Amino acid sequence: MASNTGKKKKTVNRKQTGNTVSKKTAEETPGIDALLELKEKISGLTETNRQLKRKIFDLYTIVEISRNFNAVLDYEALLETFILTSIAQVGATKAVLFLKDDTESKYFKLAISKGFIENQLDEMYFHENTELMKQVTKLNRPESVGELILNMATSHEKKFLKFFEPGLFVPLIYQSRLSGVFIIADKISSHDFQLDDIEFLSILGSQISVAIENARLYKAEKMATNQLMETQEKLINSERLAALGEMSAKVAHEINNPLGIIKNYILLLKRSIENKVDADKYATIVGQEIDRIAQIVRELLDFNRPIGIDFRIIDVVDVLDDVLQFMNRQLDKQKIKIYKNYPETTFPIYGSPEGLKQVFMNLIFNAIDAMPDGGKLKIEISKVDDKVKIDCCDSGPGIPDEIVQRIFEPFFTTKDPGKGTGLGLSVCYGIIKRHKGSIRYNNSENEGGCFEIMLPIENEKK
Repeated sequence: MASNTGKKKKTVNRKQTGNTVSKKTAEETPGIDALLELKEKISGLTETNRQLKRKIFDLYTIVEISRNFNAVLDYEALLETFILTSIAQVGATKAVLFLKDDTESKYFKLAISKGFIENQLDEMYFHENTELMKQVTKLNRPESVGELILNMATSHEKKFLKFFEPGLFVPLIYQSRLSGVFIIADKISSHDFQLDDIEFLSILGSQISVAIENARLYKAEKMATNQLMETQEKLINSERLAALGEMSAKVAHEINNPLGIIKNYILLLKRSIENKVDADKYATIVGQEIDRIAQIVRELLDFNRPIGIDFRIIDVVDVLDDVLQFMNRQLDKQKIKIYKNYPETTFPIYGSPEGLKQVFMNLIFNAIDAMPDGGKLKIEISKVDDKVKIDCCDSGPGIPDEIVQRIFEPFFTTKDPGKGTGLGLSVCYGIIKRHKGSIRYNNSENEGGCFEIMLPIENEKK
C-alpha cells in the first residue's frame, strides 16, 4: 500500500511539473512578441531619425548653397558650383546640365558635364516642344530616367538618355517655364536614388533656376555695357576725326584768306615800286594780315594746349578784379558800366590764375563786342553747394537760341569776317574743363546774355 501510494505521489508530481513548464512557456511567449515589436519600433525610429538628420543637413546645405548662388554672378563659376554640389550631396558620379543659348532659342544644349569622356555628349540636345519636355515641365519634379525613356522620350532622346540609366531627370523651372534640364546618375553606392535625393534636387533645382537667370541677366548686361562702351569709343573716335577734319578745313580757310590778301598786296607792292607810288599803305596791310595769321595759330595752340598749367590755391575775386582793373580803360572808352556783386566771404579754389584770367578776358571782350554803343556788364560771384558760381551778364542783343549750342565749337563765330577766329570760347571751355568745372551760356529774360561758370571749391590736385 505504501509503495503504491509513493508511486501515485511521484506521478502527481510529474504531472504538476509538466503543467508548470507548459504554463511558463505560455507566459513567456507574449514577452518575446513585445520585444520583437519594440525592436521594430526602434528600427523605425532610427530610420526616421536618420531621415530627419538628412533633411536637416539637406536644408542647411540648400540655405548655404542659395546664399552662395546669390553671391556668384559669374555664369561659368555658378554652373560649376551647382553641378559639383549636386554630385557631392547625393553621392553620384555623373551629371550634365542643358541650357538655352538665349531666350529665343528652342533648343537646350550642353552647358556643362561631369563624369563623361570629352566629346561624348557633343551631339546631345533637347527640343522644348517634345512630349518629354512638355511633360516634365507640367510635372515640375525630378523623374526616373528609366520611366521617361519608356514612356515619353523620342528616339533621339533615348539615344543619349541611356547614359543616365539609372538616374534622375530634373527640370529647372523659372516663372512656370522650362529654363534648363539637369540629369544626374550612377550613385557611388550602386543604390537607387532615394526620396531624400529627389527632394533635395527638387529644391536645389528651383534655387539654381533663379540664380542662373540672374547670372544670365548680369552677363547680358555686362556684355551690353561693354558693347556700348566700345560703340561709344568708336563714336568718339569718329567724332574726333570728323572734328579734326572740320577744324583742318576751317584752319585752312582762315589762314588762306589772309594769305590771299598778302599775295595780292605783294603784287601791288611790286607795281607800286615800279610806278614809284607810295608802298607804305600796302606794306601796312600785309603786316596786319601776317599778324592775323599769327593770332590764329596762337589761339589754335591755346585751344589744344591751354596756358596756365601752374595750379595753386587762389581767390577768384582777386583774379577777376585784376582782369577788370587791366581792362578798365577799354571798358570806359566803350561806355560800358560795371556792376559787381561779390560775397562777403571768399571761396578759395585750386586753379590756374593765368588760365582763369584768359577766360575772364575772353568773356569781357565778347561783352564789349556785343555792346558797341555801350551798356551794362554785371559780374556776380556766389556759392552753390560746394562750388563757386561766376555769372558774367551783358545788356547786348544776346545770341539766337538756335546757335547757342554751337558757340563753344572751334572756329564758330557770329562776328563779321576778320573780327574773330571763333577759338576764344573754345579755349575758355577747355580751360574750365581742366579746372573740373563747367561753363554755359543763357540768354537773359530781359536783355542780353549770361555766361555761367561753376568751379569746385578747394579742388585738390589729382
